[in-house]
Amino acid sequence: MGTSNQQLEQPRGRHDSVSVRALGAFFLLTFAFSWLLWLPKVAIASDIALGGGTMETVLRSVSALPEVGAFGPSVAAFVLVYATHGRAGVSRLVGRALDRSFDRRWLVPIFLLFPLLAAVALGVAVVTGFEPSLPWAGQPVALPIAFVWILLFGGPLQEEFGWRGYALEPLQARLGSFGASLGLGIVWGIWHLPWFYMPSMTMYYNRPIWGFLVTITLLSVVMSWLFDNTGGSLLGMILVHTTFNWSQWAFPAIDSDTGGLVVIGLMAALVLAIVARHGTQTFASQPRN
Repeated sequence: MGTSNQQLEQPRGRHDSVSVRALGAFFLLTFAFSWLLWLPKVAIASDIALGGGTMETVLRSVSALPEVGAFGPSVAAFVLVYATHGRAGVSRLVGRALDRSFDRRWLVPIFLLFPLLAAVALGVAVVTGFEPSLPWAGQPVALPIAFVWILLFGGPLQEEFGWRGYALEPLQARLGSFGASLGLGIVWGIWHLPWFYMPSMTMYYNRPIWGFLVTITLLSVVMSWLFDNTGGSLLGMILVHTTFNWSQWAFPAIDSDTGGLVVIGLMAALVLAIVARHGTQTFASQPRN
């Protein structure tokens, strides 16, 4: 990443300014913000006996709120950065999402890796008899529109200021890139669990949970590989998160058992190649400047 030494010395949520206690506070705030908004929706959707009275009124009121629980990771990151570094820290964190000073060659895997993987998995599923329902069939203009929608409202901005903008680097400093990726991936997957019981979350509701947990943990490793090789680019993480979610929508291989298994298999092979090439401490091909 083409940043100066002075920039690197500024607190950006890196390991030298994020303690173990702060990391714990980040995960606690993330889950508290999100799950306190999601669990009432789960209770209502599951017809759990609420007992009536004031408690039921409160839960139904929370359940009726707009979906903002997904902002938990980013909200937690901004709260903690502001508490530690004030407005200047918040400005730096926002600036990282706009910073384009990384090797442009990494835009190729950022934009093409996961769409290609999903398309291959869907092709295998079709060969084995699966008949996909493409949401953009006959309306290709929906493809770029969906990309922008997912970028703004489909997870990346709601999550990446937290997962990769705040938590990843201090975890890497303590566990290495591979260990940090696995740990963060597992936590990331568990954070999503209420979605599997919320009918409004159509891509998750009543789908296999274990397949998702494996996939998102593998995704966490691949994203760390891209993170390390773009010098810790938060913009890169927001974009690759968008392309992953977009590819699952555009090429719905996971709608079939075969396609889902192929997705997991291809991602597992990619993770093994990354670890074989770089080891477990850092995935960077070259040291950061």
